[in-house]
Amino acid sequence: MMECSQESLQIYLDGEMDAPARKRMEEHLSRCRSCRQEMARLQLLWLQLGQPGAVDLPLELPYIRQQIIHQSISSTKQARGYNYWDTQKLAWEPALLGASYLPGIGLLSELSQSTLHQIPRLISGTITFARRLISPRGDKKGGLR
Repeated sequence: MMECSQESLQIYLDGEMDAPARKRMEEHLSRCRSCRQEMARLQLLWLQLGQPGAVDLPLELPYIRQQIIHQSISSTKQARGYNYWDTQKLAWEPALLGASYLPGIGLLSELSQSTLHQIPRLISGTITFARRLISPRGDKKGGLR
């Protein structure tokens, strides 16, 4: 004996039951009045859904559509909270990531951590190094003859 189930009625109506289950459902429907009523209701529903119905669209539908689009765009902008500077930071992130792989870039962090009294010494050391590169070794005055 089969139990009453709206799901099994729907499967029967869709034609998805195998032959033995279909036979049991037909026997159950012959004995169960509530399942026959439910089956009739489902069949009527299928008939109503199968008929094309004319739907009258409101005349202001294009205006409503534009309002919805505008509201969704403005709410998206407010939710993100991006301004000009945020987009600039976002645009520069890949370049900064690429620059972080350049050799010697780690020295910049050491330079930024140096205190104020060390900066003049670093500058003078850099100038001395540059003079050695520019001037020939034999020239003590730093100029060319």
